[in-house]
Amino acid sequence: MKWEERYKELHMSLITGKITEEEFIRLNSEGNQTDAEISIRLLNKAFDDKNADAVEEAIREASPSKGFSNKFSEIFCKLLQADWHYKHEDIARILQEMKDPSTVDCLCKAAELHFEYLDYDDSYQFARKCIKALSAIDNEAAISKLQLLAQSSISEVQQYAIKELKYKGFL
Repeated sequence: MKWEERYKELHMSLITGKITEEEFIRLNSEGNQTDAEISIRLLNKAFDDKNADAVEEAIREASPSKGFSNKFSEIFCKLLQADWHYKHEDIARILQEMKDPSTVDCLCKAAELHFEYLDYDDSYQFARKCIKALSAIDNEAAISKLQLLAQSSISEVQQYAIKELKYKGFL
């Protein structure tokens, strides 16, 4: 049985109460992998397969209420710039909570990306979330990227960046 199939079977057993959370973790450990490592593995597989449903499920299963560690930064940055799924705003919000300095470049790039499924959003909320995440990181590199975005040719992006820079006392 493939690892992914076994994981889904164990997860269903957990949901239906056939096994406890401790049993789920023990049975699913595969070489003592942590919950985070399992979640990262699922996110990477979803990315490799370009499977939007699997991205959504993996993010949900990663248990955001427990918090995401910086171990997730690399895969979240890859997913933030991928155009085949619909979880960009959620990922930007998660990165805002993580405040990982290693995500500064990907957040800046993502702030100016345009995804077809967000065509209805003329207020650029995805860009706003990326800019808020940069602001939350609040280091020299993040401020520098906010200053760069304050020069954006996209007026909404420019205004969100200026607002954050003003709030931080840089303008």
